[in-house]
Amino acid sequence: MRDLISPGTTSAPAVAYVRMTGFVNGATLVAEGTRKPESTITFDTKIEHVATIAHIFKAAKQLLDDMPGLQSVIDDELRWGLSLAEENQILFGTGVGLNLHGIVPQAAPFVNAFVPPLQTAIDVIRLAMLQSVIALIPATGVILSPTDWARIELAKTTTGEYIWANPLSLGVKTLWGMPVVDTPVMAVNTFLVGAFQGGAQIFDREQSNVVVATQNEDDFVNNLITVRCEERLALVVKRPEAFVTGTFAVMI
Repeated sequence: MRDLISPGTTSAPAVAYVRMTGFVNGATLVAEGTRKPESTITFDTKIEHVATIAHIFKAAKQLLDDMPGLQSVIDDELRWGLSLAEENQILFGTGVGLNLHGIVPQAAPFVNAFVPPLQTAIDVIRLAMLQSVIALIPATGVILSPTDWARIELAKTTTGEYIWANPLSLGVKTLWGMPVVDTPVMAVNTFLVGAFQGGAQIFDREQSNVVVATQNEDDFVNNLITVRCEERLALVVKRPEAFVTGTFAVMI
């Protein structure tokens, strides 16, 4: 889901940013020579710290003799595990202690504007998009659990035809024209819809990197290596109202 969010970089231990907390639109027609109406925009200065996400693993020193094999382990396990922990923090970080302040804890709760006939989870996503449009920050992406996305893909008509997917081809993960990210860190029966590019930004201080050591702890005498994979980043949510989260009252 990182690809949905605006990228950034920092060299500081924390990122200071300005969050818009209110907007009153005073724009209207005016006659020549008269005072122009005034709009009001309020801001709040916030600070988010840079967090470190990391893990290590130990392996036999002989693995160094097979660098392609070691690289595959690093890419398939270490970097994947790091990205999974990152997604969990971006979505659900509490902002307490070492945690990032994630998007879901700051998002607006979903409010059903109306109930369409035979409402489904697909309808709920569309209504969450409507909520973001009414808030004047149109959504750009959807986050679902893999289970809920599978339910959407497997939805059928009363005569058994697939509504959303064609099992003979690889379908593009989109709903109502927006990209869908299905991530295992998202709980089943929940969703997040939002304007990810305008509403949040990731600041990388140190992108995912790997270091191999042969003399850590008792690695030398045990003929082991220690591989460390880590990254440092900060997440800022500039417009919490740009995000809508909720649960599906009905399944697909």
